[in-house]
Order: sequence, then structure tokens, then C-alpha cells
Amino acid sequence: CDADDVLKAIEEYRKAMVDGNGARLLELSSDSMSFGHATGAVQTKVEFVKTVVDKVEVFHAIKLYDHSIRVSGDLAIARHTFDADVFFQGKDQNFLLSIVQTWKKEDGRWRLFVRQSFKPLS
Repeated sequence: CDADDVLKAIEEYRKAMVDGNGARLLELSSDSMSFGHATGAVQTKVEFVKTVVDKVEVFHAIKLYDHSIRVSGDLAIARHTFDADVFFQGKDQNFLLSIVQTWKKEDGRWRLFVRQSFKPLS
């Protein structure tokens, strides 16, 4: 089922972020990916992967839950809660965010096309 394949791609992306695996992140990202942060900052594929590889952001642990995935043809909309322990801006922090992603099937593989995070409502 396509939704299961999208969920597997999401998990692979999570693991690559924690592992700091730039090559895997590049492989799992569409060339025209847009990676949006809760701060309003938006990065390209290369810009985001560079922050992980250069350890600007170090993801110690990421838990994803409350998954919702809808597939329509070669596009999928995925939502989940992102709970991460991150070293960022010189200190350890915890980010609890809501995430919406668009995944696009390219060359038979699901690749992250758009990711936007935001702080959940209280």
C-alpha cells in the first residue's frame, strides 16, 4: 500500500536526520524540496542537508507519532507530531512540533517535496 511506503520513507528520513547521514537525506529529498521551519525560515534541499552534515543542528533523538497519511496519485500528504531532542544554537533543546509534509513519487520512490513545521496550539 502506498501509505505504508510513505510511512517507511518518513521513518528513513527520521533515521537519517538522527544519524547525520547527508547522502541518505539527499537521496530521500526531491531536488526542488522546500523545508520550512516553525521560525518561518525556509531552506532548499542542499541548505537543510548542510545544516545536518555540518552539525548546525544535531538531532540526538526524534520521535514521530500521530501519523496521518493521504495518498493521491504520485503525491502524499503526511502529518505527524515531531518530538526531538536537538543541539541547536549552542544548547540542548526539545522541539515539540506539528509537521505537514508533501511527498512526491519520483522514479518509483517517495521523496520529500515540502515540509513545514509549526508549534501546536496549546
